[in-house]
Amino acid sequence: MADKTNYERKAVHFKSDWDVGPAINYSKSGQIKGKVAEWRDTKTIGLTLRITPDKVVWYIRRREITLRIGLATEIDLDTARYVAEQTHLAAGRRRNLREFVETLVRLATNTKYKDPKGHAEVADQFADDTSLLAYRKRIGDTGITWTWKALTQFFLNYQLLKLKPKYRMQYEHYLRLKEFAPINEKLVSEVKLRDLERVRDQIHLNHAPSAVHRAVTQSKRMLSWAWKYQATQSGLDEVEYEWWERWSYEYKTGERTRTPSIEEIARTLVIAEHFRHLADGEHDTYPGTIGALWGVALTAQRTGAFLQLRLDRLFDAAKAYPKLRGWAIANWTPDEMKGGKDGGRPHSLPLPPEALRILKKYHAESGGKSEWMFSGRDIEKHITQAALNLLMYRLQGRVYDHTVRQKPSRKGKPGPKPKPKKERPNLFAKYNIEPWTLHDCRRTLTTFLDDERMGGAATAILGHKTPHDRASDRERMASVTEQHYNQSQKIGLKAEGMALWVKALLAAYEKERRKLSRTMEPRQRAA
Repeated sequence: MADKTNYERKAVHFKSDWDVGPAINYSKSGQIKGKVAEWRDTKTIGLTLRITPDKVVWYIRRREITLRIGLATEIDLDTARYVAEQTHLAAGRRRNLREFVETLVRLATNTKYKDPKGHAEVADQFADDTSLLAYRKRIGDTGITWTWKALTQFFLNYQLLKLKPKYRMQYEHYLRLKEFAPINEKLVSEVKLRDLERVRDQIHLNHAPSAVHRAVTQSKRMLSWAWKYQATQSGLDEVEYEWWERWSYEYKTGERTRTPSIEEIARTLVIAEHFRHLADGEHDTYPGTIGALWGVALTAQRTGAFLQLRLDRLFDAAKAYPKLRGWAIANWTPDEMKGGKDGGRPHSLPLPPEALRILKKYHAESGGKSEWMFSGRDIEKHITQAALNLLMYRLQGRVYDHTVRQKPSRKGKPGPKPKPKKERPNLFAKYNIEPWTLHDCRRTLTTFLDDERMGGAATAILGHKTPHDRASDRERMASVTEQHYNQSQKIGLKAEGMALWVKALLAAYEKERRKLSRTMEPRQRAA
């Protein structure tokens, strides 16, 4: 049975910081091993030095609570006594003592403003749960100048309103990464380049390079906003230049040049249909996900907007275009489309009967009750981009198990073994498909229609802006139905391009299906 910790307690009359030195030396000596020593200050009620190996901490001991002030190597004797005395007074005012001490210590040690009386007043208001400053405390506002946490909150209050709702959560995510925790309570005026570089390096260890780039870029924009428009409140009023521009991360966006062949896209559709069960212990691919994969291949639309397609946003094309009997016109609003600096524009896309039959087939296979064209287990929600991307990863044998760290099995080592890394066959490699992404379909469609001398149709189908394609305010404000029967949507031109593309893709699909059917049975398992 392990020995109990030996506690050593004594009363000490500290006269100056020199008397704290022996405690620090004691913590570094071998004499403290296996013990905890507490030296109580005889001059200040409750003030105690707690000594453990390599650590000496100031505490305030009260009957109802023990409060940590901080390391004795960082907080001098006078400051510790001042905090303890003010805490005793705050207890008589029935304040939240933990919040009072945290606030007072931060103000007394981390700011360039030396105003003990003012610090105590601010801390007192923070610790008063009925005051406005209690709310400001929760968002990180010190009441003097902003902390990094407060700056983040105020910047998001300003910036998120300028973004489309679907982008707001993602934008906020990068500014609230847990790696910012070490500087969240620091005043913005006290944050140094070395602090920011430590945060950057920590994000690099835990996230992809693109996430590091986004976090650094957005944070620099936030600091510049505060410097230009909130200099006094943020504490940057005396900063002469934007020194944080030196905070950088070497990152180069990979240029996308992959253009899968029509045959490769068709072959991918074949294996996705046949190999629904990709790994034991995991659910089969949802019909709605397969339908969404078909939809992206058939239309080459951006997945973000395309997956929001609802049944009630499919209009009978023949009402305005008699030649398009059996066709439907799919519609997306400006808010659903990708924005750019001018914001999104309404987008319409004619769908030929052959494409509609495939999409409706998988909608029916999903239960046929969802308002969304592509639904998963929950019919109230549409398939997400993540689910569709995950399907592409799984077909390529790429495993993302977020419940454990993926490690190879270790041999000959004692102790618990790591959870074995999941193995999944790479169906792309097996069936001779070069890796491609869903966005690459857009490049393939453009190349195909350019070869058919219909580059203008490709531009219209993909929703790219041309100089003469700027909608008037009246068109932007038109009803959903009116927008999609309006000539400015170039429905006729889009229909010509869609007819050629869908015909070519379905022909390639039938050819690949017949070829692969010789080597695998329908709905064959991947392994």
